[in-house]
Amino acid sequence: MDLENKVELEKIKRNIREALERIGLGGEVSLDEIEKEILKVDTAFQSLLILGILRRIMYLEDEKAMELFVPAITVWKNYLPRKDLGGLSPAEHRAKYPPGPYETRFIAELLNEYQKRLEIKSSSDESFDIEADFEKFQEEYLNRIPLEQPFAKSDDSFMTIKEIIMEERRRNGLPEKYIDKIGIKIFAENTAEGADWKMAEIEDRYINSLMELEKMRQNPRLRNKKRVRAIRKQFEKDEPYHRCGPAPHQFYLNYAAVVFLDDGPMDLVISFLDRSLSLKPDYKPALQMKQNLQKYYGIEC
Repeated sequence: MDLENKVELEKIKRNIREALERIGLGGEVSLDEIEKEILKVDTAFQSLLILGILRRIMYLEDEKAMELFVPAITVWKNYLPRKDLGGLSPAEHRAKYPPGPYETRFIAELLNEYQKRLEIKSSSDESFDIEADFEKFQEEYLNRIPLEQPFAKSDDSFMTIKEIIMEERRRNGLPEKYIDKIGIKIFAENTAEGADWKMAEIEDRYINSLMELEKMRQNPRLRNKKRVRAIRKQFEKDEPYHRCGPAPHQFYLNYAAVVFLDDGPMDLVISFLDRSLSLKPDYKPALQMKQNLQKYYGIEC
């Protein structure tokens, strides 16, 4: 990695570290953990851990943390190595093989045109799928035949925008395996609406599960073993989000409760209660559950 990219990467990490400190996660989430998360997903906001951090920032209404975190976490992946780029990061690959003037202009025009389309489409259609729509729009755009034809084909026919970019790349010495990899991809999670929708989906699922569990607690005859097991598995999957969200102490109490209902290992139940109390030592529901377990099951906590 060259000096310029190293400096930019250090700035990214510095901003994320400061954002985590501001929202009380400095000792909870490490930069190494975040980097591993980013490497596992196509875009940062597909990660439940990253979404949980974003949710806490929003809950605390910390504008400074938002300004530090969102731009940094969005571009961090550009500075991490990728196998499909021969071990280079996207930033290094772009520096080594910079796009030519025609490609730069066409992609800018593509994004400008789509932004205008987006302002109309997304505001008028609740079922609008930005990923599918952009993919279709981009394909149509790249197959247009522009009036300006900078390169001549052997059969004197006109080139499409995609063919012009491919020829420009070929003349600029881009390796053949990258010649036809043209265009960009939009991820719904990277839009404000997409991230909000994903967080709302996780939290709605969580609240509905808690309501089910409460009904089972109040009326043991309603206890559904299969459903309890499904909720437990969902809690396990969503834990990274709730761990970083606004009330992780409540989540770990509820996690302990569902493991208990699922007849899970008592030491696992206790570990989740201890996790809850480590986050909020005076949290009475967790303290009460520990005391009850100790009293009725003779468990030393």
